[in-house]
Amino acid sequence: MQAIVILLLILAVLLVIFTLQNQTDLTIQVFFWEIKEAPLVLVLLACILLGYILASIYFLPRIWKVKKDYKKLIRFNDELKKLHDLDHPEKPKDEITDPEGMELDDDDDDDSFFKD
Repeated sequence: MQAIVILLLILAVLLVIFTLQNQTDLTIQVFFWEIKEAPLVLVLLACILLGYILASIYFLPRIWKVKKDYKKLIRFNDELKKLHDLDHPEKPKDEITDPEGMELDDDDDDDSFFKD
């Protein structure tokens, strides 16, 4: 969190320095409109903002599709988990066998090494 605040402060200082160094006024002509004495900094920032908005609008349908596919995969995954639980119900704790798959208990009282 602190790194983000520091980064934003550094960017703000750089923006102020950029603004102070570029105080040139421009005349902008867009089709039939003419904007006189627009500051260079505001023109550049407006162009950057407009580019960001256009890129966001361009990628919005793709983002919607990815979100839709993600939700569909989550639902499919939940259905698979339910089917897996139906096919392979968990064993109760008292029925769990040894990792090798066979029980290793000695019920015999015979103390011999080899059981004949």
